[in-house]
Amino acid sequence: MAGSENDGSNKQVTGNDVQKEASIYEDEINLIDYFLVLWKRKWFIFVASVLPPLVVGLAIFIGPRDYKISYTYDMGLGEKAFKTLEDKFYSTENLEKLAEKLQANGFNEYAKRLAGAGTEEGLRKFVTFEISPSYFEAIKPSKAKDLDELEKFQQVKGTLLVMRVGAKSEENIREIASVCRNNFEQIIPLYSEREELNNKIISFKERMAAIEEARYMLNLELERKKSTLEKLKNSGSEGLDKLPSDVILQFNNVGGNSAYLPLPYQIQAAETQLINLEEQIRANKEKYDYSVGLLKLNEKLFSYVKKVMPFYYTLEQFHSFLTNTLAEYNENEQQLLDYLKAYIKRIENKIANVIPLVERPKVYPLAKGTVKKSAIVFVVALMISVFAAFLLEGLKKSQAQTS
Repeated sequence: MAGSENDGSNKQVTGNDVQKEASIYEDEINLIDYFLVLWKRKWFIFVASVLPPLVVGLAIFIGPRDYKISYTYDMGLGEKAFKTLEDKFYSTENLEKLAEKLQANGFNEYAKRLAGAGTEEGLRKFVTFEISPSYFEAIKPSKAKDLDELEKFQQVKGTLLVMRVGAKSEENIREIASVCRNNFEQIIPLYSEREELNNKIISFKERMAAIEEARYMLNLELERKKSTLEKLKNSGSEGLDKLPSDVILQFNNVGGNSAYLPLPYQIQAAETQLINLEEQIRANKEKYDYSVGLLKLNEKLFSYVKKVMPFYYTLEQFHSFLTNTLAEYNENEQQLLDYLKAYIKRIENKIANVIPLVERPKVYPLAKGTVKKSAIVFVVALMISVFAAFLLEGLKKSQAQTS
């Protein structure tokens, strides 16, 4: 019995071994078949995988090379200010101005490609801005110990601003870059001026509103103090002119302590408070009148900037307008004259600050990436040619079976 069981198990094991050997044999046959197909179609695979990268590589090599020129500005910008700068430059309004200026200078093709760039990446092929050092280099959030320190990291400013201009012609890139540079240095600052003038107008209006709001309460307090003083004087007239000359009153809050003084001193304290109120009302009136003048001046400047913004109007032209406006004020308006002179100085400082560190930077050719692009094409073409070889072989066998 035991012997027969052993014989049965041996037969079963032998059958499994035979099946495994047959499976391995079939795999070997399949691999050989695959190899034979590849060998049979070797020239097809070779030509189909080598020819496309050669054509692509030759086209890239013969094709025009892109060039870049970089202008570096000594400008410290935070992340928010940098993003605002990019938004202003890449705005539709500014890009239309830039395209018109390029077209006026004879760069029609470049202007069309700039106007037709519908994506942010497309625009960055023409002009890009970078902060050096970058925020990722300057900010290291992992080293922040708490939220306060993290906020300090986030307020880090880059020390240099780099503007890069790209073109496909080494001959014209300097002229194209000059147009882009003029736009950045002379047009973009006007957007900031328009915003600052608007903020000043809002600030002056708020200041005037605060003075107007306080005017009623001050006048009411003034009338109350006059009435109090009159009543104090009428309550006892004798001895009011015999105040000791060697007594000096010192109170942090005279109004809160004058009731505890003798009558002559109460009258003196009331007169002092009355004088202070009158001076405060007078000072507020001067501030209000001055704010009215400043408001009119800034509204005039804002209206002018808003009117010329749709055109290619530069910061230099705005400076000339301010200089001419200076002649409209006379010596009786000395405060407004001083304000306008100070504003002109700030504009002159802006013009002087937006100047690159190097006036004629070097033009750099960009790498075409011929080898890398050709290698990618080769891998794709090889995969497609191998698949096509097996597909052709399968079609050939199916035709042979049906015939």
